[in-house]
Amino acid sequence: MNIFAVTAYFAETLPIVFYLIFLKRNRGEGLWVIFLYCVLSLLTEAIFAITRQPVVFSIFIILQFTLFSFFFYSSLKGKRVKYIPIVGALVFYGFAIANFTNKRFDSISTSLSSVLIISYCILLLYEQIRDSTTEFVYYNKKFWVIIAFFIYSSATLFLYIYFSTLSGQQRHSYWIINNFFEILKNILFSVSFIMKKRDKPAYAMDTLDT
Repeated sequence: MNIFAVTAYFAETLPIVFYLIFLKRNRGEGLWVIFLYCVLSLLTEAIFAITRQPVVFSIFIILQFTLFSFFFYSSLKGKRVKYIPIVGALVFYGFAIANFTNKRFDSISTSLSSVLIISYCILLLYEQIRDSTTEFVYYNKKFWVIIAFFIYSSATLFLYIYFSTLSGQQRHSYWIINNFFEILKNILFSVSFIMKKRDKPAYAMDTLDT
């Protein structure tokens, strides 16, 4: 394991630590789902390092997508679009279960998960931008979580698509892409957890301060 991979692994502890430190700020935001995902990701890395069994990641992919789907479902406000994560989950589970016993890296399920997450991110960002109660979307804690998902899933999508066709040396060389965006993702999660809540629009806050 190289230094960059080690850095990526320990970067996964950052959002866990900041969530617990600023626990009061993160209550009622639905961010406990992201905290649970971070803990699950860290445990999966540790278990795989010990067992070296691909089934560990197969289980993680399913649990990960379940948490993501729940986060986006609970975050979407429009009644017409709430069914989208449900339909997406049913499609994903079909592929994930069919490839569950695959002894190699499940590129199909992982890639499908990335495509669906990117779609959910675009949908949720569009909904937040149209929200008239928020003047600046970057004051919203969930905005940084969405951006983290979007960047990470977009950056690693093609890596996952072609991963099963790469040689061992190529996988080792290209996995640095995953490590880099894993670090960035966890930094953005940490930003979200550190931020103070801003329940009122910025212009309303400024008016009260004058």
